[in-house]
Amino acid sequence: MRLPGRLALVTVLTGGSLTGCALLDGSSRLEEALEYLPADATTLSFVDRAAVTERVGDGEPETAYGTELARWSAVMDDAAFDDADVEWEAVTSGDGLSRVWKMSDDLDFDAVAADLEDAGFERSGSSDRPAFTADLADADETGLIGGRYPAAPLLTLVLLPDEELIVSGSEVDALLDVVADDTDSLADAGSFGDLVDEAEDQGALEYAALTLEPSCAGSGRISPAQAAQQYEGLLHPDGTALFATPDEVTGVRLFAGEKDAAADADGLATYLDERADLTGFDADVEVEADDRAVLARASPKDRQTMAQAWLQADGPFACPLGK
Repeated sequence: MRLPGRLALVTVLTGGSLTGCALLDGSSRLEEALEYLPADATTLSFVDRAAVTERVGDGEPETAYGTELARWSAVMDDAAFDDADVEWEAVTSGDGLSRVWKMSDDLDFDAVAADLEDAGFERSGSSDRPAFTADLADADETGLIGGRYPAAPLLTLVLLPDEELIVSGSEVDALLDVVADDTDSLADAGSFGDLVDEAEDQGALEYAALTLEPSCAGSGRISPAQAAQQYEGLLHPDGTALFATPDEVTGVRLFAGEKDAAADADGLATYLDERADLTGFDADVEVEADDRAVLARASPKDRQTMAQAWLQADGPFACPLGK
């Protein structure tokens, strides 16, 4: 089934790391994705496209998240692969951008390789891990290479048939080192483990976005003085996350201890009630402190509002500068 084109929400933030390292065993699709991603990544966005498709079928989904190929669905009909072949997508940023697509098990990787060459990509690498590159100058006026492959996410990509993966981005070499077990993965590092543990039902996740150091104070859109007033009562979390299932959307703010979480929960409840609408945030959110995490729960109808708030560091993800 084809998921209609949607603008993917891809997070590009910077940051450090949480102090804890939780064990990740690859038991969910999100944890499986962590096994293929470089250990130094500081942000992650994950879309389980298969799960979204199972829920919405062939209709027009009222959702706020899709793979990065979803926006190109209408123009990739003649390509050897497209969004409809993707099981899940994971995108990380740190020193550069890493993108991994887990493909359906019936995708013909030989046909993909042949079609990429036919479209104008230059082939290199080994026969079992062929790499393909193109230049922006090769793209037509619509941004397509060969009239069917979008240049933006596909200037450099490598096929990994044994893993049923296609990888792309500026950090392809780092991805290949992880796949070959030459360097540690995010699963090995465990740096996202504490945040991942806050997802109550990983198996039901359709979308997850996580960062180890949030972009705070309105992402620079307001002055420090305005930020101090706007975010009064909020603490600076060590990490934040957004988890979306068919039944619930949850924002997570993680702190060093219970005391900070309790104080931040009070501040967040006040902020959402009295000031969050100044940034355009409008959703019913239930806030509670749970150990060292602050959980902000909303209904599925607010998934788009919550996803936009994540990208803009607003609503349940607002925070002041500094710690």
